[in-house]
Amino acid sequence: MDTNVLIDVLSVAQRPAAEYSSRIFQAIRNFKLEGVITVQSVVDAAYVFRNAPKTQQLFRDRILQIRNYVNLESLNDFDLQDALLSGEQDFEDALQVYHAYHARCDYFITSDQDLSSRPPLSGMQFCTPGEFVRKMQEMALEERTKGTLTPERTFEG
Repeated sequence: MDTNVLIDVLSVAQRPAAEYSSRIFQAIRNFKLEGVITVQSVVDAAYVFRNAPKTQQLFRDRILQIRNYVNLESLNDFDLQDALLSGEQDFEDALQVYHAYHARCDYFITSDQDLSSRPPLSGMQFCTPGEFVRKMQEMALEERTKGTLTPERTFEG
């Protein structure tokens, strides 16, 4: 997940994708998904909240909770190299994308419209939190209907 998805769930202000981002984190907390965020995203989020002294303790408490169920990963030399060689204008975005690629993530979830509309990168799909929640709902529906008997479908299993 991109930094803006983390900021959605940490912010006390209502952000446009906050509800969807919260639902994604809830699914991760309930072991329905595996989530990856870089430690750099935590640093960047801390920078965003630096001038809100009233929320500093809340920020720290929430990060301590999130790290219990989300994979927090460090950026590495491969991420750096690919981001530098990519020629992308937004270096921070490139670092996040190439880390997700190297971590073999299936999805890169971001509220950044430029990133979310990118074509897949070796199978990794880009989408907004809202698009991903719809995909989660479709996957859940497919799971519920799997193995049911209908005129078009026979029992598999």
